[in-house]
Amino acid sequence: MLTIRVVRSVRRRLETFTSPNENMYLKSVLPVLLLLLFSQLFSGNLEFFREDLDFEIKGNYFHVDGIYYFRNNSDTEIKRLLFYPFPLDSLYGIVDSMQAICLSDSSDCFIKSNEKGFSFKIKISPNEEEKYRLSYRQKLLGNKAEYILTTTQRWGKPFEEVNYKILLTKDVKLDSLSYFPDSLKTVGDKHIFYYHKINFMPDRNMKIWFEKP
Repeated sequence: MLTIRVVRSVRRRLETFTSPNENMYLKSVLPVLLLLLFSQLFSGNLEFFREDLDFEIKGNYFHVDGIYYFRNNSDTEIKRLLFYPFPLDSLYGIVDSMQAICLSDSSDCFIKSNEKGFSFKIKISPNEEEKYRLSYRQKLLGNKAEYILTTTQRWGKPFEEVNYKILLTKDVKLDSLSYFPDSLKTVGDKHIFYYHKINFMPDRNMKIWFEKP
């Protein structure tokens, strides 16, 4: 909407300060100018290309803790405010313990949150990559946990690589998973399900159905 307001403002100013002939010319080239403007705004200079995540059910909470990888493909610094969504369902409760840390300098990037998610800021130097650690926990009111993956589609390209781990204590009985794991190990009192994918475009969220004693 900000872009649309700017374009409308420019259009009004041009119509005010140009002659009829000049106005006709500007109207003819305006679509080309708009195309160039939008191509600059959405040219894919910022990429979200990888994530390494741990999912764990502990007590009545679902814990998410991961490293998120971003890349700046441009020759100018990128500063953005991004939104991290939470799943909404009658079986999910409140979210707390939110954290957003830039790993290159350990700075706090968290901005604010509401019931739908939280916002955080990123800053990436020209032609560089940055890693951010993002985490939260969500109260579980039933026998299901969920992490949102499908918003990846809004970035317009698949992940280059993902690594996921689901950790369940032995007292949690797994019912089913929305994605079949690549491998399984038992370490101490935990079952660990491993995922490794290349060129991965999620078509559904990560969901875990389970039973507890």
